[in-house]
Amino acid sequence: MSTETAPVSVTEVLSSSWKIDGLTIKNRFVLSPMAVLQPTKEGSPSEQTIAFLTTRAKGGAGLLIIGGTVATESGYAEAPFQPLMRFDHDRFIPGLRKMVDAVHACTVPIFAQIFPAFGAMGVPGKGRSTRAASPKPVRMAAPRLPHGMYIPGGRTNPTPEEITKAEILEVQQETVAAVVRAKAAGFDGIEIGAHMRYLYSSFLSPRTNWRTDEYGGSPENRARFLTDTIRAIRAEVGMDYPVGVRMSVNEHLPDGQGPEGFAEVMAFVAKEGLGYIALTDANYESMDDNLPSSSGQMLAHSEPQIFRKHLPDVPFLLSNTYDPQQAAQAITDGYADGIMLARQMLADPEFPNKVLKGRQEEVVWCDHDNSCLRRLILNVPVRCHLNPAMGREAALAGVEEPLSAKLKRPVEAMLIAAAGSPSLMGIADKLASAKAAKDAKK
Repeated sequence: MSTETAPVSVTEVLSSSWKIDGLTIKNRFVLSPMAVLQPTKEGSPSEQTIAFLTTRAKGGAGLLIIGGTVATESGYAEAPFQPLMRFDHDRFIPGLRKMVDAVHACTVPIFAQIFPAFGAMGVPGKGRSTRAASPKPVRMAAPRLPHGMYIPGGRTNPTPEEITKAEILEVQQETVAAVVRAKAAGFDGIEIGAHMRYLYSSFLSPRTNWRTDEYGGSPENRARFLTDTIRAIRAEVGMDYPVGVRMSVNEHLPDGQGPEGFAEVMAFVAKEGLGYIALTDANYESMDDNLPSSSGQMLAHSEPQIFRKHLPDVPFLLSNTYDPQQAAQAITDGYADGIMLARQMLADPEFPNKVLKGRQEEVVWCDHDNSCLRRLILNVPVRCHLNPAMGREAALAGVEEPLSAKLKRPVEAMLIAAAGSPSLMGIADKLASAKAAKDAKK
């Protein structure tokens, strides 16, 4: 008698429905939140925002989660890039509702990522510092950068100040208010951003949280800010409304926290009622692991497996697992419920439809050159060199593109080409490193 396991049916598994709290999702593909939506300068959804999202909804995604948002006025002030979609005032609700209605017309639900503050990734201003759990700056440099990304000489962000208890409560209140606005605008659920090196994430690891008060030390204390926020959100929206958390599950640094430690922290948060946890890898100091060039790296690191051991009943969204066979197997094995797609959905918005209809030979596969990321870092509209329509969906549908955006294109092209050149960036890195060494001797 054979003991071999029957092969997993990719289309059957990935087309199956599942639930987040009280909401049914028609398939396993989830558009991951990305800062690519090109909202208006004032912070409302634009026609391009709507066109980008509806294109991916028609492409077969079972759920859309929007990114590039901000939930608080202080978060908006410290944002390292603009424009952002704003949830910090009631005046933004009508514009948000228009976007939600357009996605709902495609019979697809849409979640809002509620993003309170940038933490150590924020930009300080006059009389205004950035805030985090503890004064730990971010250092981004080779060799911990993803393919195609170069930072000559590396970069260390300004050191944040330790956020006070009063400021913690203020952020929590503003975050809850933003969730209420999202629900009023018709969003089918929300996600709290507690990943990378942003504000909430700085509390979760001993590497970035050195506090000695009730928000630091033990796993329960490090979870407290997020736990209190989820409890307050649930008090407003109830237990059936989908509420998720996006988090980094492994710092991949010598002095960093691994999945066991993060899972232990999240077990306290989950007691307040989590509809899902979006599992992402690494942070801005280990971006080579955050943005890998191959599928299934998180499974290879056993991160979802370890989280499942600690959190057996919470649905997981899994990133960087775009290979359909791997994704289907992870769901079958119980290590994932939804599969998040980011860069792949820029390259091919029809990816879900093609996979679910057995047309994988037609897929435009992301080549992980990360030209999209280079554009984001340079604060220019994100494009995909494999998909000329990406970022221009509204213009191609007949909505006129602003003249100012057209005039920038030659300059943008030159900047992106230079930023992606290993030879030019290699020279720049040597010059920047030599200058830093000279300055250090003074």
